Amino acid sequence: MSTPLPRDLPAVYSCSHVLMVEPNNFTYNEETSDTNAFQHLPAGIGTEEVAERALDQHRRLQELLTTNGVTVTLLRAEKDTPDAPFCNNWFSTHPAMEGLRDSHGMMEEDVPPTVVLYPLMAENRQRERRQELIDNLFRRLYSRMINMTHHEHHGRFLESTGSLCMHDAARTVYAAISPRTDHGLAAAWADKMGYRLVAFQATGEDGKPYYHTNVMMYIGHGLAGVCLESIETPEERRMVEDSLEASGTAVLPLSREQVRRFCGNALSLTNSAGERLLVMSTQAWESYTAEQKRLMEQHCRVLHSDLTVFEDAGGGSARCLIGELF
Repeated sequence: MSTPLPRDLPAVYSCSHVLMVEPNNFTYNEETSDTNAFQHLPAGIGTEEVAERALDQHRRLQELLTTNGVTVTLLRAEKDTPDAPFCNNWFSTHPAMEGLRDSHGMMEEDVPPTVVLYPLMAENRQRERRQELIDNLFRRLYSRMINMTHHEHHGRFLESTGSLCMHDAARTVYAAISPRTDHGLAAAWADKMGYRLVAFQATGEDGKPYYHTNVMMYIGHGLAGVCLESIETPEERRMVEDSLEASGTAVLPLSREQVRRFCGNALSLTNSAGERLLVMSTQAWESYTAEQKRLMEQHCRVLHSDLTVFEDAGGGSARCLIGELF
């Protein structure tokens, strides 16, 4: 059984301002393919058409967000960074919080606005970290910076909100352990940020660990989509389910087949009018059952857009393309 959560939970946090990085000759990244079973070379189209489709689909997602009241800060990808549009993997931002509990349940001092920089596994992904963004935006808006990138030199990785599925209201973070999600680093992050870590093993149909937690799990607006059947042991499965239920979060079970169609790769946002949104790909939305859709729509309004090029060539979907700026 999981540790009971404190009663004085902070308010639910959801972002209305996001960062996106527009692709520049997007293509299949061979350096990430060994650990990402979702990646494959799109059949029947050349590299130029892949790049053109990626740019078009990315711009349609930008437009979907902005027309629905979400503020988008946009950058253009630099050359030789094929996965730069998946910008959520190298940083995360966190709002100032008052009177929080640390991972041991003790009260700590107020936490200032924080940005965290993360160690990435693929060398060509490490080039995605934008120094001008760190200097001109992060250092201006966030008074606390946690830099974990030095762990790259020791072969230990933690890829931000790809590796960590954060339940801010419950001060709990979920992590499916994989080559890109080091257990020790996840525990260190939880200790620094005052979260409780729930770590587990989750595998796809091929028996290999999912490369990121955020392909099999999302949390937002009182709802958690999670592939319980992929969690290897009954004990860990119950631990995850108990933890979510203890926080008052409704659990929407996903199948491995739905994970393969990116149903788990969704992001909760809030627009300028305070409306609760859930963003995903059209493939994901069409892969939910009618009953699952009804449950989601009780919690939020769903936005979806065609992202098949990113899903095929990049092995990532909507959540991977959006970095939150709290």
